[in-house]
Amino acid sequence: MLLRWIFYVCQSLNNNMMARFIKAYKHINRAPWGLVWLLLMPLIGSSYLVKADEFQPSMVIIIDDLGYNLANGLSVVNLPGPITMAVMPHTPHGASLARKGAAVDKQIILHVPMQNHAGLRLGPGGLTLDMDEKEFKKVLRKGLASVPQAEGINNHMGSALTEQMLPMQWTMDIAAEFDLFFVDSRTSSSSVAWQQAVAQAIPALTRDVFLDNDTSQEALESQFQQAIEIAQKNGSVVLIGHPYPATVAFLSSALERLDQTGIKLTSASALIWQLNLKAHLNTL
Repeated sequence: MLLRWIFYVCQSLNNNMMARFIKAYKHINRAPWGLVWLLLMPLIGSSYLVKADEFQPSMVIIIDDLGYNLANGLSVVNLPGPITMAVMPHTPHGASLARKGAAVDKQIILHVPMQNHAGLRLGPGGLTLDMDEKEFKKVLRKGLASVPQAEGINNHMGSALTEQMLPMQWTMDIAAEFDLFFVDSRTSSSSVAWQQAVAQAIPALTRDVFLDNDTSQEALESQFQQAIEIAQKNGSVVLIGHPYPATVAFLSSALERLDQTGIKLTSASALIWQLNLKAHLNTL
């Protein structure tokens, strides 16, 4: 009954309130019931209740590769709504952009460079197959320390590393240590990252659509429309883009259309918790 009530309330929360709700919900199993109600009551306000079968389709938009270019990063900070900002470790502007983004309710995650099949350079904070567990985890911890307010992790490149179970297990060990979620960017169709996250009880999502492999207006429109259709069909979609001027300009106007399609723009963590609550409700 409590889970069903929580789900109803979640549907009527704005993104600020949803973030607060998630933090409260994480502590339900560790707090006395009186304290739980004390935490939840301020969130209820005048929220209306909805039925479980009225679960609103949701879209998560993650913008990768932030931290090297300040102007491009600030353009993402200034996008409307709860965009998820994936910040590279140890970059000149990463920490500043993370703080600025968090201040305007963007969600911050660490965009971890991982070894790829093409042999492309990873840059600082990169994780490779030749690292032992101790070095791997040390590099990942330092990367997290360089991006303040990071609430999750996703992979930058990583077509080789995400195919291997052991390094993904180590990644999820660190996610558990810092209470983070994981988003599999799915740079390889053979990735085991999401499966390993689930196996270790790490909250996780996987990418559905890349927005801007081609930054022409026609291609951006086509990919965005594909994301809308997936959300309408499946109830949610995870869209990944980059801080290219063409991408940001496109999103500045395209985001206004989501309301017309009945889709809610939400953060990665908010979608994870909504999906988990819905899954619990379906068992009741």
